[in-house]
Amino acid sequence: MTLIDRRAVLAGLAAAAAMPAAANAQARTKITYWAWTEHVAAANAVKGEFEKQNPGITVEVVNLNPFDLQDKFLVALAAGAGGPDVALILQRRFDGYLPTGGLLDTTAAMAPLKDSFPTSVYASLGTGGKTFAVPYDQNPAVYFYRADIFEANGIKAPLETWEDVVAAGRILAAKGIFIGHVSSPSGVPGVANLVQYLQSRDAQIFGADGKVIRDNKLARETLQFYFDLARKEKIVFESRNNAPEFFQAIKESKIAGYAVPAWAVFRLQKEAPEHAGKWRVMPWPKWGKDQPATTGAWGGNVLAIPKVSRNKEAALKWAMFIGANELTQVKIWQEGHLVPAFAPALRSPELLKGEDYLSGQSIYEAGLKDRTLNGFNYFDWAKAEVIIGNALDLMFGGKTSPAEAWAEIEKQLTGQLGR
Repeated sequence: MTLIDRRAVLAGLAAAAAMPAAANAQARTKITYWAWTEHVAAANAVKGEFEKQNPGITVEVVNLNPFDLQDKFLVALAAGAGGPDVALILQRRFDGYLPTGGLLDTTAAMAPLKDSFPTSVYASLGTGGKTFAVPYDQNPAVYFYRADIFEANGIKAPLETWEDVVAAGRILAAKGIFIGHVSSPSGVPGVANLVQYLQSRDAQIFGADGKVIRDNKLARETLQFYFDLARKEKIVFESRNNAPEFFQAIKESKIAGYAVPAWAVFRLQKEAPEHAGKWRVMPWPKWGKDQPATTGAWGGNVLAIPKVSRNKEAALKWAMFIGANELTQVKIWQEGHLVPAFAPALRSPELLKGEDYLSGQSIYEAGLKDRTLNGFNYFDWAKAEVIIGNALDLMFGGKTSPAEAWAEIEKQLTGQLGR
């Protein structure tokens, strides 16, 4: 055999040896998953197990700004190209994607699991008896508070009602300390803060039929209360959501209360690690001593799959793995304090484990276990949020009263949305 022959044989053997690997690589299915921040962390924590259970599938997790993601996904559905295989969608905006007709029908996969999710969550997944998504998480609100500041000022926690919160807020305000936060300026991001208050009181904006509730006394009164916390009582800090000045005030111990979903504990840890052991959590206050023990939400999320995905089967497997699986739903709590939508996961002892930052207190046990999350009717929410956010900004800008602001919200929602 000549030198050239030997080289040819060796090259052939090398190519043959490489062929199985290349073939395997070609056989693997790669799916992309769009999410953001804490959801990306949760996905990365469980994707290894998914890939282990599904050796032919790899998952690429892409981190996007949540509002950019919603818009890009809608454009991709309309264009029929350019989207991911799975996208995390704000539950409150999900009805806006249904008219595109571009979502994968998940009815057959979800039907056997219907009773494993809250009725309000399952009902938001589709229309006409069909579902077009997989539930993922809920974001019920709790009330974080500074135990050391409360104790130093003779305030006994938990505060049972909002009347108790106002009374305690007055004590703290006299010392230049705020007991909460209101999103002002609001814009679109601040609307979710107000919705917590509306939802916890079952003050719907839309009826179940999608029509705007007119002359809505309960919603109007709730907006007045929200406004009064800031401008009449002056007991809450005003800023945009996640504004630097808000977290600076947290660090300087000028804020002693924060009514938000459980995931906020990570932001407190990040922004004020020196306050470890000083923060605690209590349930969302009731609207009266005899009122039901309910809470609102910042809005949960669902998982959607485009019909045009070339990897629909793999995409549905991933969506079901992170949305309808006890193991992974518990993991999203551990990694991001995202409250599972899958009921079996809510019974896990993992949710009862204490937090070092909260001096060993369990957020779920102390703040969520005894609260019921009311449902909330979202319709055309991407447009509704703009209308409501604009009205809130005019109100906090001194241009309208809360009553006038709510009347304008009803008028604009009815006129612009035709509802």
